[in-house]
Amino acid sequence: MSTSLTAVGVREAKNRFSALAAQVNASGSPLTVMKNNTPWVVIAPADPESLERRARLERFRALTASVEQDLAEEPTWDPSVSDRELLNRERVRRFG
Repeated sequence: MSTSLTAVGVREAKNRFSALAAQVNASGSPLTVMKNNTPWVVIAPADPESLERRARLERFRALTASVEQDLAEEPTWDPSVSDRELLNRERVRRFG
């Protein structure tokens, strides 16, 4: 989940700060800002628990996708069959 971000220069960091901060937050990886080709500052996510929240979110998304897949595989509803007929079929199936 955590990807290494490429170091950027001070000018690029100044011009793209919002986008870079969003990347840092999304990836959970720190970003090094260079000044005169030396590391000057590091932008890192403020919340150390963000990785755990991100992992829980990914697990939730995977679960949601599997539920949606299961729903897509359910048989389609036949409007020509009434509720009463469906109940009668189910009664016969269950109780003979």
